[in-house]
Amino acid sequence: MPSFLPLASASRAAAVVCLGMLLSGGCATSSSSPHGTLSELSLAHGQGTEFCAHRVPAESCTRCHPELEARFKKVGDWCGPHHVPESQCFACHPDLSFEPLPVLGAQADVRTLVEAGEDVPSLEAHRVPDKVTVFDFYADWCAVCRKVDRHVYARLNQRADVAYRKLNVVSWESPLAQRYLTDAPGLPLLVVYGKDGRKVATLSGGDTAALDRALAEAGAR
Repeated sequence: MPSFLPLASASRAAAVVCLGMLLSGGCATSSSSPHGTLSELSLAHGQGTEFCAHRVPAESCTRCHPELEARFKKVGDWCGPHHVPESQCFACHPDLSFEPLPVLGAQADVRTLVEAGEDVPSLEAHRVPDKVTVFDFYADWCAVCRKVDRHVYARLNQRADVAYRKLNVVSWESPLAQRYLTDAPGLPLLVVYGKDGRKVATLSGGDTAALDRALAEAGAR
């Protein structure tokens, strides 16, 4: 089963549903969730990074270094239920990775269209002519979204004909989520358009193999 982050319906917006190990994704939460964002404070720095007994880069582990807690809380990177940074919480994110995103080359075409859940009436208006366009609906607290970013960044360094457009959902109550995510089974939600301007696929979750197949089909059009 591909890992994905299950969504909470509007009627359960006040609930915090942590599916953790069951779905190998993150926590489905409302905007009032005690869960925080996944900052870059926990990322490994170089191949020689040492990991502690908690499977976290030793230099950034708050259980090994409690004095670091304030730094994580300041940027909103904190999981209230488990008392660790969200970016170090394996209970909520079993497939958590500390690998930084690949460095993008000069040809990479990536842009953030939405930063705070604002509505976008039409995706078609933001398609890039003569390119495969991937629209990525994500959230800062979604570990699977980071996994997909890592995969797509690698593809952007390989293919100049792919454009990556990111839309931050923020919460299920945002105008963006209300328009596009009411029937989505999970995050990230990826909508892929071919070079001919037609929609090729709508994918949910971290199935990067399915994404590669969609990219191949979209590039052939």
